[in-house]
Amino acid sequence: MEKNNDFYLMKTIDEIDLILDYSKDLEIKDFLEKPVVLDGIVFRMIQMSEHMNNITQEFKMMHSNIDWINIKGFRNRLVHNYGGVDLQFVYNAIKEDIPKLKKELLDILSK
Repeated sequence: MEKNNDFYLMKTIDEIDLILDYSKDLEIKDFLEKPVVLDGIVFRMIQMSEHMNNITQEFKMMHSNIDWINIKGFRNRLVHNYGGVDLQFVYNAIKEDIPKLKKELLDILSK
């Protein structure tokens, strides 16, 4: 398969699906007390943003409804400040932002 924007969008959605699977029925208490779950989810979030980073600037400009810059910034905070990341913020992103992002990406692919 050619590694183009659609390829990276699909890889991103694959990562999102894993994040949603790992976090299904996950309460904040469980998230904070289960480091294996936290590590798995954070790893997938990093992978997700790595795939998104490979999408062309032109494509990103055409789909400015997605906050590409903040997604990359979030990734950088996860990677470079792992121990200092606000886990409540990460949890909220998983429960609120990730499902919304998946819908937006699927909408783009369906056009």
